Amino acid sequence: MAAFQEVLSEMTMLYLIFVVGWLAMKFRLLPETSRGVFTKLLLYVTLPCLIVTSMHVPFEIDRGLAVVALLLLSAYFLGGTALIGRWTARRFKLPQERAGVYENLLLFGNQGFIGVAIAFQLFGHDGLFFAAVFNMIYFIAIWTYGIAVMQRDTPRGERASLWKNPGLIATSVGLLLFFLPISLPRSLFDAMNSIGQMTVPLSMLLIGCLIASIRLMDFLTYLRSKLLWVALSGRLFIVPFLLFLPLAFTPLPFDWLAIAVLLSATPCAPTVSLYAENYGGDTSFASVAVLVSTFAAAVTLPLLFAIFNGLS
Repeated sequence: MAAFQEVLSEMTMLYLIFVVGWLAMKFRLLPETSRGVFTKLLLYVTLPCLIVTSMHVPFEIDRGLAVVALLLLSAYFLGGTALIGRWTARRFKLPQERAGVYENLLLFGNQGFIGVAIAFQLFGHDGLFFAAVFNMIYFIAIWTYGIAVMQRDTPRGERASLWKNPGLIATSVGLLLFFLPISLPRSLFDAMNSIGQMTVPLSMLLIGCLIASIRLMDFLTYLRSKLLWVALSGRLFIVPFLLFLPLAFTPLPFDWLAIAVLLSATPCAPTVSLYAENYGGDTSFASVAVLVSTFAAAVTLPLLFAIFNGLS
């Protein structure tokens, strides 16, 4: 019950921020150019700061086994889900602007905010550490593979550089801070932490702005889309359940497995909407998926936790 209440509390806050963004756009308190400004601000300023500060936790040698196990679990989930996403996108014969969004929706969840918050609430500071480790490969993947998927049909010479983007640079800095006995000056960390904390409210405000630009009939059409529910059911329940179910019968400590499951089943990452807006994907489809999955996760996350708790 405590886990359910915590998830519901986190989701409710996101819903309210979304509504503010939606109302601000509907009542023309924000200009149409706000979407582009929010997108650039998130991708190039606040999100990189969030990545660095979330990975700025001390590495402890006696947790070495947990670090190795969680990195392997993360690679296993991301690799398996990427293969499933690519295969199903081909089976559905999706156009590129929809295929890239679909694959990213299936693969990338809101692990850096909702996932970390839930891990901390359920397992304390150990959960926070384990979540930071589990997210390392995720941060690398979302800033490389996630962008590459969106640009498959873009001529190579016109593609945005994968190796010079601020997200990947921030992830590299975060990894150095994690593994090396160095840390940021307190004042610099506090400043970056304050900027990074803007990421979640800004991203939900942006989702509200994007949804406000969709006509009601178009929104209802998306809700009737089979592809939307395939992506959401896979993201929120089916893929993490199937991939991690065999591991529930191994000697793997429950807290490691539970964190892997919960972070892998978080709602679709708002970053997918940013990518769609920035790289020419189906922004409306991505925004609807992020919104609906954020509502649905209030039920699916506690359900998955209860299932794996019962099996372990």
